[in-house]
Amino acid sequence: MRRIFGKTGGYMVIHDFGALARQWRDLEAAGIPLEPLENRVGVDSRHSGSGLTIRAGRDCGRSEIRELKNGRFAYILPVFIRRDLPGKTVIRECWISPPWMDNNIELLEDPKYEEKHPGYYTFPGDTERFPREEVLNHRVNCNLSRGDIRKGLLLAVGSCPPETFKNYDKIVVTFTVMDQWDDEPFAKMQMRLNRFPARVKASNKCTRGPLFSRRDVIGPARSLKVPPISTTESHKKDVDALHRPKEGVSRMTSKHVDAKAPIGPKRR
Repeated sequence: MRRIFGKTGGYMVIHDFGALARQWRDLEAAGIPLEPLENRVGVDSRHSGSGLTIRAGRDCGRSEIRELKNGRFAYILPVFIRRDLPGKTVIRECWISPPWMDNNIELLEDPKYEEKHPGYYTFPGDTERFPREEVLNHRVNCNLSRGDIRKGLLLAVGSCPPETFKNYDKIVVTFTVMDQWDDEPFAKMQMRLNRFPARVKASNKCTRGPLFSRRDVIGPARSLKVPPISTTESHKKDVDALHRPKEGVSRMTSKHVDAKAPIGPKRR
């Protein structure tokens, strides 16, 4: 049982220690100062989210969900974890949950055993490198005693967010860990969504279709048949055309004969 000061000026009793621990986390996330955990009597580590403080890291400016060239999205989340109570917390798993359904978010694997760049984390198809000592991925699953902390960048890759979430939107994600008691303490953190600029659609559309999209128009074939017999009128024209060369030859012949005839008085 725990008594806290209510809004109406009196005290109210909370019997659910788990609900009390959630209220403390919500108040801390809102920036409301509270008494140290060691002075919060009545909640042991097994019912208070394993006595952990989970919040965003100091370098919140790097917190983003960024589109990659392969169409997937990179999660870069600064995280701070501290064990506050006596005892020990074993972090077995952790995950990031965006406000949309995505079961494909995966933490990047430790590059320690890679041949090319074992000292750096990189996203698929991306040129930015993250020094291994700044990344939390290979250090988050651990044993924490009182006062132990883990901090760094948590790097993951997920699917494309729905189109209702626009570029530069502030996205509230939930970071959750699972301890040795199967408790799942969590914290909500803010990330900025960075999409690629939208591609400009071409305004001038080509009117030509693809090759072989339309059949060729073929004109009528030229006939190889003998032309029909000419009519009477055309036949007359053909005869006249034949006679003209003959008349010209006869005129030339008569002129030639006249030129050979002797010129002088006729004999009697």
